[in-house]
Formats: sequence, structure tokens, C-alpha cells
Amino acid sequence: MPASFERSLRFPVQDVYRMDERRIIVGRIESGILRKGDKIIFSPSNRQARIVSIEKWQAKDEPVEARAGESIGITLDEPIYVERGDIASHDIAAPLLTNVFRAHIFWLGNTPLEVGRQYKMKLSTRNATVTVQSIDRVIDTEDLVGSGKDKVGKNEMAEVTFRSREMLALDPYRDNARLGRAVLTEGFDVVGGGIISMEGYPDQRAALHAEPKNLYAVDH
Repeated sequence: MPASFERSLRFPVQDVYRMDERRIIVGRIESGILRKGDKIIFSPSNRQARIVSIEKWQAKDEPVEARAGESIGITLDEPIYVERGDIASHDIAAPLLTNVFRAHIFWLGNTPLEVGRQYKMKLSTRNATVTVQSIDRVIDTEDLVGSGKDKVGKNEMAEVTFRSREMLALDPYRDNARLGRAVLTEGFDVVGGGIISMEGYPDQRAALHAEPKNLYAVDH
């Protein structure tokens, strides 16, 4: 498996600070390499800008690059709107965008997981509200045999399809283990966790940002 810095850039936004006239976007690089001058795209908004500077704590010289595992700040050449939970990447290898996806989960909640129930899902620095669209398979942890049960009980594993209210930037676990993990919460309790799979679901980025071909500029 390639080292984290050899994978595509993934820089989840932790927060945005304002210092003097500068807006510093901070976070931890989970994979890849980020360099001064790089043009990056923020998902799911699809906004793009170029990196003007890389900010590191107590750096002796002005940094020109940062790698996976480093917590840094960056400034941009354009005042685009960026918020916690956005994922910065290079345009050529951006994460998938979707509002429906599958997850292989291990259930810890005392109340069974059922179709139609809503949970908070933590994906890196983003918290999203998701609804259980379908329970595709419940797996017995003793013999790993699947069944068609309509509920997932405590300490059971299952393949579950979720739908979110918003478009999410995702990486399947097999492509990027750092970004392909999820934690489910209900209230203040952690009720499950698992890994993301996009098998059977397409990337919606192209459809979401496609320009309509049946609209034309006309005179008043």
C-alpha cells in the first residue's frame, strides 16, 4: 500500500481563522503533498483557488510544501467561502461527491439500526445527518454468513445504504483509508462505526456541476 504522502491530496478543513487581513484555513493533511502555488479545489462546493502561503507553527523559514501528517494553515489568492468539513484536493484527483452511499458498519447501539432512522455521521471533520435507506445485508460475526434481516442489533455487522441531506465528499476505504472511515452517533452516544464503499454508486460531481445545454442568452 502506498505511503500516505504518495496518495492523492486530502486536506480536511478544521477551521478558518482571521488574522489581520488574512484568512488562514487550518487542518491536518491526511494524505498527499500540498505546495505553495498549487491550485486546489474544495469539495463539495467545487470552489477553486491557488495557495499563496503555507503556515506552520514556529517555522524558521517560509514553508513551500507540507506532507501527510502535518497540521498546517494555508492562505489563498481568492476570498472564496470555505468552511469546516470541506476537503481540499487537487482538481485532477478530487474525492467523489454523492448523497447516497454504502457503508460496512459494526453496530454498538442498544437500539437496533432500522430503515428510516436518522443518525449523525462523522466523516473526517464533517458532521452530516444521514438516513438509513436500506439494510442490504446483516452479517453474523461468528460465521460471517449474511442474512436478510431488517434490523441490525448490537454487536452485529451489516452492509447499509445511507442517504444524506447534503452532498458529501467521500473516498471509498479501499482508495483512502484515512478518509474512508465513518462514525455514527445518536445524541451524545457513539452507536456504530465502519468503512465507506461506493460500489454501485456513481460520482455525482460531473452531473452536479454540469452546465445546462438548453439555456441561451437572449435580448430583453
